[in-house]
Amino acid sequence: MNRKTVNRSAMAGMSVVIAMTLVSACSKTGNEGSGDQTKPGETPTVTILTSKSTNFPEDNAVIREIRKRTGVNVQVIAVDGPDYDNKLNTMIASGSPPDIFRVSSKAKIIDLVDNKVVMPLDDLLAKSGKNIVDNKGKYLKGAGYIGGKTYAIPNAYVLGNGLAIRQDWLTKLGLKTPTTLDEYESVLKAFATRDPDGNGKNDTIPLGLSVASDQTFEHIFAAYGVPFKRGVLVDGKVTPWSLAPGYLEAVKFYNKLYQQGLIEPDFSTIPSLQEFEKLWNGKMGAFQFNPPGTTQNWLTRYIENPKPTFVYTIVKGPDGKGGNTRYVREDTGPWTFISSKSKNPEASMKVLDFLVSEEGDRLTWAGIDGKHYTMKDGKFEWIKPFDDAVQLRNEGGFAYSGIMQRLDGMEYQLMNETTRKGIDLSVNSPIPDAYIFGVPEIDRDKKKILDDMELEFRTSAIVSKGDLDKLYADYKKKVLAEGGSAWIEQATAIYKKEQVELKK
Repeated sequence: MNRKTVNRSAMAGMSVVIAMTLVSACSKTGNEGSGDQTKPGETPTVTILTSKSTNFPEDNAVIREIRKRTGVNVQVIAVDGPDYDNKLNTMIASGSPPDIFRVSSKAKIIDLVDNKVVMPLDDLLAKSGKNIVDNKGKYLKGAGYIGGKTYAIPNAYVLGNGLAIRQDWLTKLGLKTPTTLDEYESVLKAFATRDPDGNGKNDTIPLGLSVASDQTFEHIFAAYGVPFKRGVLVDGKVTPWSLAPGYLEAVKFYNKLYQQGLIEPDFSTIPSLQEFEKLWNGKMGAFQFNPPGTTQNWLTRYIENPKPTFVYTIVKGPDGKGGNTRYVREDTGPWTFISSKSKNPEASMKVLDFLVSEEGDRLTWAGIDGKHYTMKDGKFEWIKPFDDAVQLRNEGGFAYSGIMQRLDGMEYQLMNETTRKGIDLSVNSPIPDAYIFGVPEIDRDKKKILDDMELEFRTSAIVSKGDLDKLYADYKKKVLAEGGSAWIEQATAIYKKEQVELKK
């Protein structure tokens, strides 16, 4: 999608949601990143805050190599994913933000810009960001493009979100790949009752599910025409996904699966890693996640021998609907910023530009050529023991690739055929939505409240034995009263304005 610049005046007057301590800290006098303050002959230091899903040593071969190749003393502060936002907010509020950081909330982007927490990047990109411009340039005018300036670099990295089903279990039980909800339910029942893992017990989890990895829910909502966490047009108005036609039917389908014991029983509380481990340990028959995780990067984590095989599919609902939430690259976060308090903004951009280069991409994804992998006659090969993901992580491989990912980089080039098919299927099967680039004003005060209300309803309704229609009617009233009505009004105004701009 080649998006024309969308007028963002609707966002200019939005209220500030950053805590007062943060605002106070940002207004303190001090360096505003007007230029590098490194003394001649001194190695500049750049701090990067990033999240991690698994542990790895702070001192490792890859980070040392990044420092060597950039000439910058790169200091990475890696925190567990759930702790990332709190850590970032604390650092900003203390007046000592990291030089480079990312955020996933579009509403927060505006707060950061309004309060001058981050700097515009246009001059830095022109001077030191050639690789970024070459690789992501056509996607820069998204949520991080405000008032004619580029404040953030979108990830724009799309790996899809595919429903993977154990092909070896299907084959063993004489079942075909399901393409409808009825067929899907039958397959899940077979996985629950026909001992697909051959241990003589009915102890498998047919469908993995976890609110900690919320994208695992997407395929059922899509089968009822509901784009996961995306607005839809209803009678000419942009309506939250949880108030859209089909949402309740999807929840009822999940409720039916739950009552039959066909989904993860602890879906509302189980941490992501524990749910992943059930997949790796051969106890799960179907799981929706990004294909590189399910069938590529996790291959060494599966304990079965031979390794399990998977097939990706799209299940369609009673009206023939199904697919995935549409991907909009220029608005695909998280978004990367350079702090306005950075003492070394040029060095920061230099590091980001290196990470998105072909050389930096190879280094952060696969490690060091000749040490962790080798290219023989143009063919990539891991050097043992680094074909094992854990061993590679211990050396820093793949640990820093999330800071700045190169589009169509080494990760994608080396994907196996199953993973490629999974990505292509999920990316190229969008369902209709009412996408808006702008952020409704009420999101800045109420988004978390409304999101929490949806999640509370969804999780309680799935396990409920009560009247779901009544529960949903009560939920809708609460949502509309709490800010849902205002969201519909504001989102619709933004949508109409953006549609006019996009047609110019």
